[in-house]
Amino acid sequence: MDISFLPEWPLTWPTAVAVAVLALFAAAAGEVAARWVRLPRLLGYLAAGALFGAGGYVLQLLKIEELPIRTMQFSMNFAAAVILFDVGQRVSFGWVRRNPALLVASLLESGLTFIAVYLVMQVLDIAPLAAALIAAISMSTSPAVVLAITQELRAQGQVTERTLLLTALNSIYAVVLSTLLLAWARVQTRGVLDDYLLHPAYLIAGSLALAAIGARVFLWVVGFVRRDRAAQLMVMLAVVWIVFASAVALKLSALLALLACGAFVRTFDQQRLLARTDIGLASGVALALFFALSAAVVDGKVLFAAWLPALALVLVRAVCKIGAVSALAPSTGITWRKGMFTGIGLLPMSALALMLTEEVSQLNPQVGAQTNAVLLLSVVILQVAGALALMFALRASGEARADGTGR
Repeated sequence: MDISFLPEWPLTWPTAVAVAVLALFAAAAGEVAARWVRLPRLLGYLAAGALFGAGGYVLQLLKIEELPIRTMQFSMNFAAAVILFDVGQRVSFGWVRRNPALLVASLLESGLTFIAVYLVMQVLDIAPLAAALIAAISMSTSPAVVLAITQELRAQGQVTERTLLLTALNSIYAVVLSTLLLAWARVQTRGVLDDYLLHPAYLIAGSLALAAIGARVFLWVVGFVRRDRAAQLMVMLAVVWIVFASAVALKLSALLALLACGAFVRTFDQQRLLARTDIGLASGVALALFFALSAAVVDGKVLFAAWLPALALVLVRAVCKIGAVSALAPSTGITWRKGMFTGIGLLPMSALALMLTEEVSQLNPQVGAQTNAVLLLSVVILQVAGALALMFALRASGEARADGTGR
C-alpha cells in the first residue's frame, strides 16, 4: 500500500514556528508572573524568552537545529515598530508649548545623562566614539517598558503623562544624536569628511519626510474607513510596516521615522481620528512579543564582558535622570515628590537601545562590539530593575488603577 502521502517521522517543522511557540510560552509566563508572583507581566515575558533561548529543548523537540535568529529579529523589529509608533503618538507638542518648562526638564535630564555617562566611560578607557554612542543611547528611556507597565496598571495622572512624554522626547534625542555619531563612524571608516555632513542630513531629513508622508496616509485612510475598528487596526499595522520597510529600503533611520510618524499623526489629526482608533490591542501584543524575543536573542556569553562600565552606567544614569527631573519639578507644575517619581519612571532601558548600534557594528565592528558589550548588561539590569522601579513610582504616586496581578 502506498503511504507516501504521509509526512516523514519524526516531523520537521519550519523554523518560523519557533516564534509562535515562544509567544505561547511568553503569554503563559506573563500570567504566572502577574497572578502568582505579583510581578509585572513583562518579567514573565523576559523569563520565557531567556529560557527559550538558553535551553534549546523546545528547538530539539521541533527538530530545529539552531535558533532562527533572522526570523526572530524580523519579528522583534516589527513589534518594535508598533511600539515606537504608539509612543510617538503620545507626544503632545501643544502641551510642550503651553508648559515649556517640560522641554527644559527633558533637555536637562537627557543632556546631563549624556555628559556624565560619556565622562565615566572615558575614565574607564572606553574609546571616544564608543563612549559617545553609549552616552547617546543611555539618554533614552525604554518606550516598551514604560508602555507595558502603564498599560498593565492602567495608570493615569501627572506622573504617568510626564513619564510618557519625557520618554518619547529622550528617545527622539537619542535617535538623532546616534544618527550624527553614525556619521562619525563613517568618517573614521572611510575617511570622507563629506559623509559627516551629507549622511546625517539625509538620515534626519529623509526620516522626517517619510514619517510625515506615512502620517498623512494613515489619517486619510482612517478618515475613509471611519468607525470600522478592525479596518482601523489593519490600517495602522499596514502604515507602520510600510514606513519601517521604506526606511530600511531607503537606508534611513527606521526608529526616528516611526517615532516621528506617531508624533505627526497626533499633530496633523485635526478631526481627532486617532482617538477613535484602537491601537492598544496591537501595542499589547507587540510588547509581549518584543520582550520575549529580546530575551531569547541575548548572547549570554558576552553578558558580563564589561560589567564595571555597565554598572557605572546604571548608577550615573539613575542619578542624572532622577536629580534633573526632581530639581525642575516645581517649574513644570508638580511637587518635588511627583518629580522624583517621574525621574524614577525614566529609569527603564530596553533592547530597543541595542537596535541603535546595529549599523555601527556593520561600519566599525570594533566600536560596535565595545558598545554592545557595555549596553547589553545595562539593558538586562534596567529592563528588570527599571520595570520594578516604574511600578513602584506609579503605585506610590497613587496613579495605578490596577494591581498588576490580572485581577
